[in-house]
Amino acid sequence: MGLGEGFKDRGGLDGVMMESLYIIGVIILGFGVMAKLLLDLGHQIDEGLVELDEKLALAIQSVVEKIPGLGNSEPINPIQMAFAQLIGNMAQQKQVIIPPKIIERDESGLFSKKE
Repeated sequence: MGLGEGFKDRGGLDGVMMESLYIIGVIILGFGVMAKLLLDLGHQIDEGLVELDEKLALAIQSVVEKIPGLGNSEPINPIQMAFAQLIGNMAQQKQVIIPPKIIERDESGLFSKKE
């Protein structure tokens, strides 16, 4: 009797079948590890986007505050608003409306002169 001849495979699986099961197990384990890594990457991307959004908001706010007309400026003076309305009303009153002219046509469809 040799060294390995005394033992029988009690599970009923031969060597090729066991190798296939090991390979399938390693593949499933690999998919699990890859899924875990992808989930972690997704969480890191989400956190990075939130941080980027906060930094971008602060940068835009600081730029807007430095622009003279857009930052924390004083409200419009009511007297200036009244002058602006007065100038707008005066511009509307001075508009000249030209009434349309009706030009007659002769029997052949050509425009005719008014005499």
